[in-house]
Amino acid sequence: MNHSRVGIVGAGINGVMAAWALIEQGYSVSLFEAQRPMHATSRASSKMLHGGLRYLEQAQFGMVREALLERRWWLSQQTGLAAPLQLFIPYYRQSGRSPWLIRAGTMLYDLLALGSNMPLSRKHDPSQIMQAIPGLRSEGLVGAISYWDAAMDDEALGLWALARTQERGLALHTGCAVSRVYEDGGIETDRGIDHFDGVVNAAGPWSLELLDRSELHSPYQLLQLRGSHLVVDRPLRAGCLFQQQDGRVVFYLPYKGCALLGTTEVPATSTDPSDAVKPAQAEIDELIEIHNRYISPRIEAREIIQTMAGLRPLVVDRSESMQHTRTISRESVLLTHGNIVTLLGGKWTTARKQGKQIAHRLSGILAKS
Repeated sequence: MNHSRVGIVGAGINGVMAAWALIEQGYSVSLFEAQRPMHATSRASSKMLHGGLRYLEQAQFGMVREALLERRWWLSQQTGLAAPLQLFIPYYRQSGRSPWLIRAGTMLYDLLALGSNMPLSRKHDPSQIMQAIPGLRSEGLVGAISYWDAAMDDEALGLWALARTQERGLALHTGCAVSRVYEDGGIETDRGIDHFDGVVNAAGPWSLELLDRSELHSPYQLLQLRGSHLVVDRPLRAGCLFQQQDGRVVFYLPYKGCALLGTTEVPATSTDPSDAVKPAQAEIDELIEIHNRYISPRIEAREIIQTMAGLRPLVVDRSESMQHTRTISRESVLLTHGNIVTLLGGKWTTARKQGKQIAHRLSGILAKS
């Protein structure tokens, strides 16, 4: 029986799934959260369990395949908080990616998702997509290609995972901000220093800030992007991807009887976990403009029933020049300082796999100590 004690900083989805993996290996785990579980980035996603169709353009086939396998695992848990969703990619004359490129991408996505029991992607004529997406602009519409992913309630699904780890012995400490971590396994809060055999830094967008406060060097930096969404009081049955001139896509998705519109990618500067992350008015205006470009009738202010935003930490090597955000990999990185393992970056969908990697790395460290 493993009697080692591990302290984890951050009760977002990555911290929770690290706890899940460590408890499976027999560790005694304590989880420290400055506010409440799933209160920040982990509840402000695009509400999708997905492989990342657009990452195929960057030839990140392994990352997409891994995410699709994890998508299958989440669906297999039958929580009632995630379900398959059909998404349409409309294409217009002389606009966006070519139909053959989209079709090639969705067919490769089907191939990488083999074994998931999802329906295959297919082509549609304009009348079919206009029936699926009410109000879609018909001018210049050539057709559409649909593929399948999974929609989820990110906050509720994360809390479900947290509840499962608590049932298996996780000790949760909320309202307990961590000011510093120590290479020998110490975690410092306003209650003093708790000593553990190992520490996991899963503070998400604030993980590097915690290392800086702990006087621990990182060869990486985090590019903080704010991703914002609008919830519009309109019913929607299927999802849709709107292609932008800069190569981004904006999702238009069913969400709790309404439509979710997003996401933006705006550099953010906040490093204080207690600061609420909110969309800027320019982001709200941009999303409304994109909606009105493709969908009628136009959005009215009274129809916007919620706005949400979260920080997305992208990992960048300090020695490399800054890239366009579309070309930066969404791969996560693990850093080691003594008995501390830090997760930088990561995706909601692959949080369970990332948790297993953290547990494996920490087990190797503790086996040598």
